[in-house]
This record gives sequence, structure tokens and C-alpha cells, in this order.
Amino acid sequence: MPSGPFAHVCILVKDLDKSIADWTKILGIFDPASLEKPIVKYDEFSSGDDQGMKWATFVNENSTEIQFIQPAPGTPLGDRLEKVGEHVHHLCFTTDDVPGAMARAQAEGLQVFENGKTYNDKDMPWQTWSWIGPKSAHGVLIEVAAPYESHDDGKWYHAPGKFAYKVPGSTEVK
Repeated sequence: MPSGPFAHVCILVKDLDKSIADWTKILGIFDPASLEKPIVKYDEFSSGDDQGMKWATFVNENSTEIQFIQPAPGTPLGDRLEKVGEHVHHLCFTTDDVPGAMARAQAEGLQVFENGKTYNDKDMPWQTWSWIGPKSAHGVLIEVAAPYESHDDGKWYHAPGKFAYKVPGSTEVK
């Protein structure tokens, strides 16, 4: 699990295996600790209308992780990749209270999608996430997700109790 609530940067790519090979070289030079644990990799991952994506993450417990999505052709992300090319898709922050954080974001006037609706993965039902829109983050999509950690089997697991958010002007932590 990343050491702080800034969990990962996700890049939309055309070729997942080539991206892994290229970033292995980059991380080998600049952040070798990201190569010590197995890559978390799913050969099929779906979210909403984006079915059949490939997905991988370089795991680093002491830094922000690097994640990739290779979307399937003809899906919303596949169409975006064709139109825009490879690019940063989102930044991810984690919190133990995704619904509470999204309610706070909405109360602060940030762009949240579908009133801060949260989503769950069918294969990782503990994983909850939502989105803060790029209008509030100056062009960057922000994922807000439940904390996670990787295990040596190359998969993610829930890591509750790791990160919470502090209510500004209060000593209360959620």
C-alpha cells in the first residue's frame, strides 16, 4: 500500500505489456523499490460501460504507485484513447470514508459526478470509489478510493484504518 493517501497515478495506454516494459526501465533508474513487489495485474477488468480493460500497477509501499489501463476498443475509454492518445487518466487519493469524503467535496462545491455516487468492483466488493471532476482539479480527474494493499499473489486487498480525513476547523477525524 502506498505510504500516503496519494495512492497512484493512472495512465491510459495502447499496449499494457509495452508500458510495463518501458516503465520497468524508468523505475529501475529512478525508483527501484517499485520493482521489488509483484505487479498487480488483471487481464480483464470492467467498470460501467468500460468492459474488458487490461490493468496493471507497479506496487510501492513508500511512494505513489504507477498504474496503467489498456481499454478495449469501442468502449468509452477506448474511444478516448483513440481521440486523445496515451495520457494521464487520473490521480487517486484514498480514504477510509469514501462516501463521507464525497459528501464533503460536494459541500465544498467541487465537481462530483452523480452527486458523489460510489462504485464497487464485483471481484473486490470492499473496493469503493468515486470521482471528483476535472473542472475542479484543473483538468485532472481525481479518483477517491478505499485504501488498498497488495499481497505477493499480485492482487489488491482492503487496508482499512490506514487513512482518514480531518474535518477542517475541528479535531474530528473521519
